Amino acid sequence: MVMLAKDIMTKKVITASPNEKIKKIVSKMEKNGINEVPITGKNNHLKGMVTYYDILDFTRLDPEEKVASIMMMPPTAEPETHVNHIIELMLKTGVEALPIVENGKIVGLISDYDILKKMINNSKIKKLKVRDIMEEQIKILKEDDPISLARRVMRYNKWPKLPIVGADGKLSGMITSMDILKAFYNMPKEGIGRQDRGGDSISPLTLPVKSLMRKNIPEVHPKEGVNVALKKLFDARLKGVPVVDKDNKVIGLFERWHVLDKILEKKFKEGVWLNFSGFPLSVETIELIKEYLSSDIRKMKMICKDLKNIDIHIKKLHGATPEKWNYEVYIHLQRKAGKGEVVTSKDPWYGYNLMFTLQDAFNRLFSQLERKCNKK
Repeated sequence: MVMLAKDIMTKKVITASPNEKIKKIVSKMEKNGINEVPITGKNNHLKGMVTYYDILDFTRLDPEEKVASIMMMPPTAEPETHVNHIIELMLKTGVEALPIVENGKIVGLISDYDILKKMINNSKIKKLKVRDIMEEQIKILKEDDPISLARRVMRYNKWPKLPIVGADGKLSGMITSMDILKAFYNMPKEGIGRQDRGGDSISPLTLPVKSLMRKNIPEVHPKEGVNVALKKLFDARLKGVPVVDKDNKVIGLFERWHVLDKILEKKFKEGVWLNFSGFPLSVETIELIKEYLSSDIRKMKMICKDLKNIDIHIKKLHGATPEKWNYEVYIHLQRKAGKGEVVTSKDPWYGYNLMFTLQDAFNRLFSQLERKCNKK
């Protein structure tokens, strides 16, 4: 059955105007259990969108500032757009909720929740186990770690949540980016971290993560079905949770977002997955990068025939100008499932031109790959 955007989109969209204050946007997110708010002008015309990542990413953001200062224009789709194309746009750009527009006006919104809720009994999903898609290399916090550490890890890795363990190493809770936003921008006057006993102000950043962590989170195990785990997330209104073993030790992170990959299973034309994370890129930019790097990917594929994933993490450095370094790039080359990593950039590459920086990174990784294969 052909599924179109109009078939599953949420029609009652929570929006905001460009002049609304950031603290009000955070309040809307918390009240409605959402992480993205479209910004609209007259006659409901789409002006942009703001996500919790955008707010979390600014170090000295004033809660009284207008949201127009940080909103960005997201990719959009029309009511007749096929859901597979919606998923492709989400995966390419990192936008987890896509505005559906008609004649410039927003008429709906599609999130990963809307898609997965409709496709939870999809044959591909029902065959999957949590261990097939969980993220294993994650940062685990201790209860007394400061919130500043959680915020820094979330910003740099685009992880919206982090598991927290007690002294015994077992899972004790989880902290999300929304929890941190609430502490900063939606805190009552008598709330946590306002003043110490002497009356001096205390930043929430200095508090331990256990002061904000969520304790009652569903248990998800590696051997259970993805559809079962998704149902737990839906019931708890969560985007993801830590995965634990039989001893309640954290072994990974299960995210709704990761399931979208398995639904689409769209490969790069050379038979290699090309995954982008970090700094959001437009669909046009991603296509340009793929074309620009296609010959490099073919060369890598010739040396390493079981090359499966090329993960590219891009960060745009704050306060950069055209005369200074303003891109930071990490690249990981992954072999097919079960065969591990081929080469990874232990240190980032820096550059003021994204294409040149990527080219330099690929050239050096190609040399590392050659040396590694020649040794064998």
